[in-house]
Amino acid sequence: MANYLLTGSAGFIGARVAELLLSNGHVVVGIDNLNDAYDTRLKRWRLDELEGRDRFTFHRLDICDLPGLRKMFDSSFDAVINLAARAGVRHSVEDPWVYFETNVTGTLNLLEACKEFGVGKFVLASTSSVYGEDTPRPFSE
Repeated sequence: MANYLLTGSAGFIGARVAELLLSNGHVVVGIDNLNDAYDTRLKRWRLDELEGRDRFTFHRLDICDLPGLRKMFDSSFDAVINLAARAGVRHSVEDPWVYFETNVTGTLNLLEACKEFGVGKFVLASTSSVYGEDTPRPFSE
């Protein structure tokens, strides 16, 4: 059994990763800022499904909040899985700074916390788009 810090735990991918980890007997500490990039009721529903499970705890926290991360970070984490990211390519053109803050500064904050607390494993994955059947491959953006 391993202890994981999972960011973006209210997102589609994050909630599914949490489910799989919990099903395999691991402990998951989830964090998410529950931003309104899309309907927060969907995020809340996913969290409600997870919060009823043993070995899952949730913190509403933005990865850009380094002091907040330090308060809840734990040296017992075996790994950090960072799935927190600002979604939506169109909106990123309108407000690139919020994307930079989350996707770059937030990730750097997590890496710094890993260094400070001796967490040696870090997984980063992010997607902003769902590609349909008619999308030519290889994908281009």
